[in-house]
Amino acid sequence: SQKLMHHGLSPQTPAVAIERGTTIQQRTVFAELKDLPEKIASTGLESPTLLIIGKVVELSPFWPIPTKQESCLMQA
Repeated sequence: SQKLMHHGLSPQTPAVAIERGTTIQQRTVFAELKDLPEKIASTGLESPTLLIIGKVVELSPFWPIPTKQESCLMQA
């Protein structure tokens, strides 16, 4: 997260960490990029964990932060 922000990515960039995706044991943590490491640590996610970073995360119905504008994909 720190390196991405250092190289210009906004700290408010949506992000999600998905532990053991597609299994019964799947756990998911949504956060802004600046908060992602802390949320992952506090939740205790372990490998294998997939990180997805970017606006596509806002398309999830589980994204907890209201978006400023409605996506064109959600207008249909």
